[in-house]
Amino acid sequence: MKIKKIHVYLTLVLLTFGFMISYSIQFTKSISSSSSAYTETQWEKKQKLQEKILDEQKQIQKLAQQLQDIKQKVSDSENKMGAREAEAQEILKELEEVRMWTGLVPVQGKGIIVSLNDSSNLPDSANVNDFIVHEENIRQVVNELFSAGAEAISINGQRLSTNSAIRCVGPTVLVNEVKTVPPFEISAIGEPETLVTALQMPGGVLQSLKEWTNIEVKLEKKDRLDLPAYAGDSLNQMRVEASNKEGDS
Repeated sequence: MKIKKIHVYLTLVLLTFGFMISYSIQFTKSISSSSSAYTETQWEKKQKLQEKILDEQKQIQKLAQQLQDIKQKVSDSENKMGAREAEAQEILKELEEVRMWTGLVPVQGKGIIVSLNDSSNLPDSANVNDFIVHEENIRQVVNELFSAGAEAISINGQRLSTNSAIRCVGPTVLVNEVKTVPPFEISAIGEPETLVTALQMPGGVLQSLKEWTNIEVKLEKKDRLDLPAYAGDSLNQMRVEASNKEGDS
């Protein structure tokens, strides 16, 4: 069979066309494969970056929680310290009040002075004991003042404390074992009006002294009084030491 030229041309055209189609397909696959690999690499990088960001966020949240815990601990410690400081201040305040009530510290403040003195008019035939100040008269005034809220009391400069004693020895009165003579000035720190009202109430101490004794009573308010600290124990110790020295000699 004789092959015609047109068949040869057609065959060449078809081969050429097939080659072009095949090349085009291979080129397209190559481009697609290259593009897919690039996109996958970029995605992996992006994925790793997102994971790193998430890890950093978790670390930040963890640190933030730790910071919050530390702040809470600091706040709790400050509150405890504040409570302890307030408690310490309260204890110091109570201690100062105790020291004041026991006479261990000097005190200043407003108050009153009650003066008790022997009578200046002594009849010839009278009993002298009815015209002089006795320790029970002083005690009456002191007890009434303390009951009325006096914060501190002294008698002729002798501060009274829980250990104080007021007693007569012959014609003199001992206060904290110190001899005192009239007039007896009883100084009391406290609210003046309250103290005066307590002493002057009907049937009270001052009325009793005026009705049953002949001693002289004087009462005055003071804007400022300065009372010394209790020195009874120190004075007693000095007397004991002095007596021991005299005994040794």
